[in-house]
Amino acid sequence: MKKNKYLPLFIFFLSLGKSFGQSFNQPQIDSLLLVAEQLEIKDAAYGVTLSLKAYDDSKKIGYKKGMAQGLLIASRKQHELAKYEDVLKNATAAEKLAIEISDAKLISDALRLKGIGFTGTGDYGKGLAQFRKALRFAQNLTDKEVKSSRLGVLYNDIAFNLDENGGETDSVAFYYRKGYQEFQKMVLNNPLRNKTLSLACSNVGSSFLRAKQLDSAEFYLDRALQLANSVNHEAVKANTLCDLGSLNYFRKKYKQSIDYFEKGIGVAKAINDVYALKSLYLGISKSYEAVRDTKNAENYLLLYNELNDSVKKNQKEDVQMQTAMEDGNIIADVDGNSKRTLIFSAIFVLLLIMILIHIYRKFQKEKANNARLQAEVEDSITMFTLLQKDEAHLKKILHLASTNDPSFLMLFKETYPDFYKKLNKINPGLIAGEQKLCAFLKLDLSTKEIAQFTNSSIRAVEAKKYRLRKKLSIPSEEDINVWMMNL
Repeated sequence: MKKNKYLPLFIFFLSLGKSFGQSFNQPQIDSLLLVAEQLEIKDAAYGVTLSLKAYDDSKKIGYKKGMAQGLLIASRKQHELAKYEDVLKNATAAEKLAIEISDAKLISDALRLKGIGFTGTGDYGKGLAQFRKALRFAQNLTDKEVKSSRLGVLYNDIAFNLDENGGETDSVAFYYRKGYQEFQKMVLNNPLRNKTLSLACSNVGSSFLRAKQLDSAEFYLDRALQLANSVNHEAVKANTLCDLGSLNYFRKKYKQSIDYFEKGIGVAKAINDVYALKSLYLGISKSYEAVRDTKNAENYLLLYNELNDSVKKNQKEDVQMQTAMEDGNIIADVDGNSKRTLIFSAIFVLLLIMILIHIYRKFQKEKANNARLQAEVEDSITMFTLLQKDEAHLKKILHLASTNDPSFLMLFKETYPDFYKKLNKINPGLIAGEQKLCAFLKLDLSTKEIAQFTNSSIRAVEAKKYRLRKKLSIPSEEDINVWMMNL
C-alpha cells in the first residue's frame, strides 16, 4: 500500500499520549493495531513501536486478544526487519495468550511466526515442526476464506523452509503448488485472493527457476506477472520481472534479460523495494557483462554495492529510532496534565476519524476496481489441476509409474476419478497405452522421464505425444502437459 500520509502525525500524538500516561480503550487499541498492521516494510520499526504500545495498553485493561495481536504484529514487523530472535520471543508469548483465550486463528498465527523465527535463525527442523503444528490449527478454522488464505501461506512457508534447507526440488514445488491450490479456493471477488495467487505463482516459478526447469518456470512467472498487473501488486511484479530476467539470462537471451531487469528496476524504484532492487541491479550487471558492455556492467554493480551498504546502514538506524521512540524521546512540552490529556484525546479522535475515512475510501476504490477486473481476472487465470493427495501419496504414484507397475493406472484413476471421464467425452477411442500416456502427462512428467519409465526411446514418446495431440485436438502452440493438468 502507499505510505500512510497520517503516519507522522499518528506517531507524534502516540508519543504525546504515552508521555502523559494516557491509556487507550479497546476500540482505540483495535484502531492502533490496524494502522500498525498496514505499515509498509520501510516503516517496520514504527510498526513494532505501535503494536507494542497496543500490547501495553491491552495489558492495562486486561484485553488479552489485543495483547496477543500486538505481539503478533510486532513479530511480523520484526520478521521484516530480519530480527528473528525477537520474532521468536514475541510469537512465543503470543501463543500462550492465544491458547488462554482458545483462539485457533491466533494460535495458528503464533505457531507460523515461531516457524519463521526458527527458519530465520537456521533451525530448519524446529521451523518445519512449527509450520506443521500451525497447519493443524488452520485446518480447523470455520471461515473458509480465512482457512484457505492461512493454509496457502503456510504451504508457502513450508516450501521456503525446505528450499532454504536444501530440500528436494520436487518437495519444494509440491508445497508451493499446494499453496497455490488453496489460494484458488478463495472467492473470485476477494482482493486478497488475486494478490496471494500472484505471489503463489511467483513462488512456484522461482522454485522451478532454481531447479533450471525453465519452461515450467516461465509458465508460472508469466501467470504471476499477469495477475500482479491485474491487481497492481507491485512487489510481486518487481520480483517476478527479476526472475524473468534471470530466466532469459540462463537461456542466453541477454537483450530480453536486460529488458526485464530494466522494467523491474522501474517498478522497484517506484515502491522503494530495496531488496528487489538489489537483485535487479546484480542481475542486470551480469547480463551487461555477458554482452561485453563493461561500462553498464560496472555501473550497475556499483549501484548494487551502494544499495547493499545503504540497506545495512538503514537497518541500524531503524533500530535506533525504535529505541528512541520506546524511551519516550519524542515529547511535546504542554502545561497541565488534565488539559493535555483532554487535548490529546480530542486530537486522537479526530486523527482516528481521518485515518478510518482514508482506509474506507481506499477499500471502496479497491472494491470497485476488483468488480471491474473480475471477468478479466477469471479469464486470465489458467488453472493448474494440482496434486490432491499428500506428499506420501504422490511419491507412491510416481514410484509405481517409474517401475511400470500394473497397479499404477488403477491408483491413478482412484486419485483422479473424473480425469478419464473428461477424456472419453473428447475422444472415447483412446487405447490403453494412450490413456497411460495421458496419466504421465497429467503428473507433469517430462518426455525423458516417460521414456525411462516405459523403456522407450525419446523419439518414440514424442511420436506418441504427437498422435495423442491430434486425437484430442490439442492446439500445437499449447503445452500438452499443461493441457492435461488443466483438464
